[in-house]
Amino acid sequence: MSEDIIKSVQDLIDSGKGDPKRLTEILDTLKQKMPLYMSDYKYLESLTSKKDETQKTDLKNKINKIKQEAKTLKKQKTVPENPTNDSLSILKTRLASGEITLNEFKAIKKTLKDI
Repeated sequence: MSEDIIKSVQDLIDSGKGDPKRLTEILDTLKQKMPLYMSDYKYLESLTSKKDETQKTDLKNKINKIKQEAKTLKKQKTVPENPTNDSLSILKTRLASGEITLNEFKAIKKTLKDI
């Protein structure tokens, strides 16, 4: 558990989110295996939830963009009739070109299959 929190704090520092000085102090406290103050825990929780919301929004935007591209391709009749396969091939192209990460690929693929 503490390893997960340490990784999360390090990710926050690396991404430039929050107050770097406070996050470094929290990281040092965790590495020394000392308990966190409740205020520090709540601070981390608030930063993490904002990060999660941003990631969800980014993921939704990428899904919508891929769906729109699939619709455009379908209108041009340059791809087969199956919209899931259309979106999946666009998704694979994005992954190959580095526009999305492997984790994003997996999440979007799962969402497309659920539709």
